[in-house]
Amino acid sequence: MKNKQKYLIVWMILVMILQLVSSVIISPRAAAAHSSTDSIKTSISVPTGEITNRESVTLQINISGSAGAFTAANGDVKVTVPKDIVYDASDFTTKLTVPLPFKLENVTTDADNYILSFSVDTSLIDSNDAFNGIFQVKFGAPILTIGDAHHDTQTFTVAYAGKSDAVTVDVVKKAPIVKSVFDKWYKGDLDENNVAILNTKTPTNNRFQLVVNYRQAQLNNVVVSDTLPEGTSLIASNTNSAITGDKMTVDNIRILKAKTFDADGTATSFEYVTDKFADKISYDASTRHFEVVLGDLASTDTYFIEYALDVDDVNMSNQANTATFTASNMATITKVFPVKVSDYYGTSYVLSKSVDKQVINYDENTLTYTLKLALLDGADIPAGTVITDPLDSKIHVTSILDYDKTRFDIKVEDSKVTITTLVDIVKDDSVQWSFQADVEKLKVGESLPNSAYMEVYNNTIQSNSVTTKKYDGRIEIVKADNFGKPVAGAEYQVKDSTGAVVFQGTTDADGKLMTSAMNLGTYTVTEIVAPEGYVLDSTPITVVVSDSDTTPIVTQTMNKLQTGSVELTKVDSADHKIVLDGAKFSLLNETGTVLQTDLTTGKDGKLVVSGLNPGKYSLVETAAPSGYVLDKTPVAFEIVKGANTTPVRVEKANTLKTGSVELTKVDSVDHDIVLDGAVFSLLDETGAVLEEGLTTDADGKLVVADLKPGKYSLVETDAPEGYVLDKTPVAFEIVKGANTTPVRVEKANTLKTGSVELTKVDSVNHDTVLEGAVFSLLDETGAVLQEGLTTDKDGKLIVADLKPGKYSLVETAAPEGYVLDETPVAFEIVKGANTEPVRVEKDNTLKTGSVELTKVDSANHDIVLEGAVFSLLDETGAVLQTGLKTNADGKLVVSDLKPGTYRFVETAAPAGYVLDDSPVTFEILKGENSEPVRVEKENTMTPKPVPPLDPVNPGTPVDPVAPIIPNDPNSPVKPVTPPAPVVPADVTPVPDSNLPLTGDELPLDFVGLGLLLIAMGSIFLYRTKKTR
Repeated sequence: MKNKQKYLIVWMILVMILQLVSSVIISPRAAAAHSSTDSIKTSISVPTGEITNRESVTLQINISGSAGAFTAANGDVKVTVPKDIVYDASDFTTKLTVPLPFKLENVTTDADNYILSFSVDTSLIDSNDAFNGIFQVKFGAPILTIGDAHHDTQTFTVAYAGKSDAVTVDVVKKAPIVKSVFDKWYKGDLDENNVAILNTKTPTNNRFQLVVNYRQAQLNNVVVSDTLPEGTSLIASNTNSAITGDKMTVDNIRILKAKTFDADGTATSFEYVTDKFADKISYDASTRHFEVVLGDLASTDTYFIEYALDVDDVNMSNQANTATFTASNMATITKVFPVKVSDYYGTSYVLSKSVDKQVINYDENTLTYTLKLALLDGADIPAGTVITDPLDSKIHVTSILDYDKTRFDIKVEDSKVTITTLVDIVKDDSVQWSFQADVEKLKVGESLPNSAYMEVYNNTIQSNSVTTKKYDGRIEIVKADNFGKPVAGAEYQVKDSTGAVVFQGTTDADGKLMTSAMNLGTYTVTEIVAPEGYVLDSTPITVVVSDSDTTPIVTQTMNKLQTGSVELTKVDSADHKIVLDGAKFSLLNETGTVLQTDLTTGKDGKLVVSGLNPGKYSLVETAAPSGYVLDKTPVAFEIVKGANTTPVRVEKANTLKTGSVELTKVDSVDHDIVLDGAVFSLLDETGAVLEEGLTTDADGKLVVADLKPGKYSLVETDAPEGYVLDKTPVAFEIVKGANTTPVRVEKANTLKTGSVELTKVDSVNHDTVLEGAVFSLLDETGAVLQEGLTTDKDGKLIVADLKPGKYSLVETAAPEGYVLDETPVAFEIVKGANTEPVRVEKDNTLKTGSVELTKVDSANHDIVLEGAVFSLLDETGAVLQTGLKTNADGKLVVSDLKPGTYRFVETAAPAGYVLDDSPVTFEILKGENSEPVRVEKENTMTPKPVPPLDPVNPGTPVDPVAPIIPNDPNSPVKPVTPPAPVVPADVTPVPDSNLPLTGDELPLDFVGLGLLLIAMGSIFLYRTKKTR
């Protein structure tokens, strides 16, 4: 018994696995995606069964396969044609018309064959479509005569998607052709009865040639005429670029002439000669008749009259194209060529199947199947096409939906549906057939695949497989409480993915609720009404209904008893209106067990704990709000059963942490110098004074403690001794929560500075102040602090902003006319006593000058006079020096004379000279005393006395003589060289001195003396002459 149970369990598991696997394998998309190329078949045939001389050869290619077999990976269709049997390879393109999805991409060659590559546009073949495609390749065969070199059989092949086919046909050759005087050739396709097939898509391929005098006879008055079939019109054929001559046409007619022939008399080259017969061609479009007058022809004249036909009426019946030849020396010849419009043979079509439901719910049993046949391109799908749809035993056809019984025959048998077309199906006439089936036998979890097929040539092609799977789309909601007991009366809503309510109901006494069957999709199950005494849980529950569900989806839900909550408010101990965020608590039950941790107050200072079953609890602070002191005292409270609609409210106060500030008072220049004795007041951010008289100690520090967080400032009210008071507030902030170390600030004070005032005075008279003296300022180390300090017009020089210390002022330039004195003037700026400047005085001695007087002879200044005595007087006439005597050089020098006006007065003349007490005035200029002032004083010699005359001896009287001419030219009186003029000294004239001026009267004593000297001179001269 146990073994049977084991086998049964294993069997059930295998069945479930098989169902899962089959649901994947046979799903319509998967079937299409995994279909291989095994169903593809290729075939090639020559419908005529043989190839004859200059026949238009037709190769028929068929490609077919089941749904999903056609992908781009399959590559191209390759058709090989032996070169030996092709007259003109251009036929492959000019005579080709292929239906979609085929397209000729290129024609290549190997040693023996032409290879035609056709692409397949698989995007036109849906993965659900079975496909059948047929197209033809046409080309002209060469001239085939008995005994020629062409093979007697020819083999053609087709290959696609790894599948290939080949056909071999016989070549039927004819006896050598006897060349005629007149013939009519068709260069297009011929059917098996040699009827010309007119191509409606490429009319230039419908090319005819009227061959004249191929026998090469001599003919006279040749006229050729031709009547076109009804329903056609004359058009020009394509030209051959290898043929020379004028390619013109006349009424769409061209004429060629054979230029050369081979040994058998076959023309091998041609030229266009239409222009030579331009006026010999006529055409009547109404009768479709044309005529060409060739005239007399020599035996070497062979002509080809060429034209093409366009089909105007595609429904034209088989007709004849009749040409006539006449010549005056030859019987009339008539050639008839039957023609017909071509049948477009290539075709491609697809078969597909669909089902209205790929999945059905556990309570659904009706399906609708549809078969669709569509022509992609080419010729019509022929009547008699049969489509077969085999049915699974679980499918029972209940009805065939409406269809046209005149066009189709549908039969339903026990295991299949067969559809036969009664008429051709043309393009754009897509047809479909539908039938309904009952699938009640299909069990939940099972899948039902189905596909149709067609017999095409040598292949059976399957449509896509459509699969329907049955699932159970119900949802079962199971409701229980905290303790696992069923809960009745809970009301639920079920919504689909759009939010629409698709089901609503209430749990029964067993706590269960079964929904109706749901379509595949995502749903939300939400409780909208809780049972009495329970808490509503409106959390949406997401449920996904899939086709793999074979039983109702069970959703377990739970309701809890109503619980209570506590709300703690954290406040400032000083002001309960200030709420505190960031306080952390742990929740403990009455036994002290920690239930929750890290419960944190929010911005409103509140902390709420919900979901508390009735009982006693406490909240213990584990982290204080930032900036506050931690208080671990438990806050006890109780959740009372049945009274839990509003939270229990408790409050917990915290004391704010205070901070401190430390101010250091320093020297503004050297912060290492700390200053005691500075006095400050403490102000809050509104400017209110909180504390006064706060004084820095010996370390320059001032500390204020117990400051609540906020903004403050310290304002100096009394500066340290010797420093300038600075009332600029020192702002600082006590940041909340960052008060373990004091806020450190620094306040610098500037030392009080002093000044010095130097007055520059004359050394003799201190009332005389001196401008222009220049000084440098030096500190006590001798370092120069300032330069170019100059006394002003008041003789003063002031240097301000001097720190306490010892200094000196050193003169670097004396006032004009004074002697430089570099002796430092030392002074000291005393700390704390700097309200008045230090006053110092510096005197200077005036620079002195000198005078040099030279005493010269008034008659000859080269003669210097020693022994003259002078007195020196100032400008007031006061005698400064006396007894100043000229030396042997006639010079007298007086030094150390201050700037001013002076004069020399002679008090004793040199020996032998007349005393001249007229003053010699000079000036010592201020500042120009490097050289002495030079003056000169001349003296006149004292006159010698005249000796007494001897008594006159009367002697012997003498004869009177001629009077003496005083100025005898023979004894001239030697002239006396006048003395050099005395250069007047550069002195200022004394106002009292009397210098002779032009026009002054000469004193009488001088006049008498002069007359006496003249008289004595005259006597002396007279006596001298007489003696001689």
